[in-house]
Amino acid sequence: MKYFAPVRIRIEKDVVALVTRVLRGKGTLNVNVGQQVSPEEIIGTGEVTSGFRTLNLSTLLSVAPEQVEKFLIKQIGQRIYQGELMAYRKGGLFTPKKQITSPTDGILDFFNNKTGELKISLAPRKADLPAGVYGIVEMVDNSRGQVMIRTQVSRIYGICGSGRSRDGILHILGKKDELVPKNMIQNKFDGQILVGGSLFFKDTISASISAGVSGIITGGINATDYKGMAGGRLSFPKKLDNDIGISIIVCEGFGSIPLGDDIFDELKEHEGRFVFIDGNKTVVNLPSPVSSSLIKVKSTGISMQQTNDFVSGNPAEQVLQLSVGMKVRVVGNYYLAAQGKLLAMDDSPTLLPSGIKTCLATVETASKKIQVPVANLEVMM
Repeated sequence: MKYFAPVRIRIEKDVVALVTRVLRGKGTLNVNVGQQVSPEEIIGTGEVTSGFRTLNLSTLLSVAPEQVEKFLIKQIGQRIYQGELMAYRKGGLFTPKKQITSPTDGILDFFNNKTGELKISLAPRKADLPAGVYGIVEMVDNSRGQVMIRTQVSRIYGICGSGRSRDGILHILGKKDELVPKNMIQNKFDGQILVGGSLFFKDTISASISAGVSGIITGGINATDYKGMAGGRLSFPKKLDNDIGISIIVCEGFGSIPLGDDIFDELKEHEGRFVFIDGNKTVVNLPSPVSSSLIKVKSTGISMQQTNDFVSGNPAEQVLQLSVGMKVRVVGNYYLAAQGKLLAMDDSPTLLPSGIKTCLATVETASKKIQVPVANLEVMM
């Protein structure tokens, strides 16, 4: 008897693709189309506004709010530097003198004489934009501060996701089958792409956003949490892009599901390296870390049409006839996301405890042999 199963590409090795680098804030780009770049090469510089600080000078000087202005050394609108004297009050017979210095570089922006609060706008800081990859510049858009680079990547496709394209250093939190609680998230993960285990809890995702994490790659997620990120509905393929301040890619499915060996092993090879994540397209791009990849990049062209064809993320599914020896993945309720080699397929149906008759397949996983319905298999490519 012949059996057929869908094919799903989970990993593509060493493909030539376009990646986009974007300036943080307004700035200038200093590369040209056709230029060869390396990961550490600075291709542009932007200015990032750092926010503001508020000080209650009324409390610090121990005076009424309406009296604060006469003790200011600097005037509103002037620049001030960290440690520079900002306000001074002479001491009296029973009161000590008060010297208030600026906690940061910035500009004295606004004073509220009703509350005694002074707002200091933090000085903009320069943010260099490294290329991040070995490649060839394909497009420079100065108005948007964007550069498109042709480079070689290994590509991981997830099942579902959320969030715009982001980038950062890849950091693996722990084992592929671990739950990721809120207390595992630290401020030092700012700007990083975190690889979790089988499930990120809702409050863990919130903590990641607060810590400035760029992205999350996980085996599973609670369906209700994903529904909240995806505009309140579960529909595949997703029709609308969304973003909650972080990019998330789910590789295995809903619930607590360990990351597959194939994806986890590929991610381990790139730990500590610069990567790209796009939750809306459910794809992770892992740039080649070796300069020799430029040989293939130079000899391989890529058209804008090929780029436009990629908007859906995972390539179109195919169907193949199952044969012994194929690498397969379980997509049904029993042994969900288990991977292994197809050993055999029954010719006659078996009655399952649920009362359903179906033909079973024997699959050899890394730890044991299992039997699952043939209909619950997909071919891994």
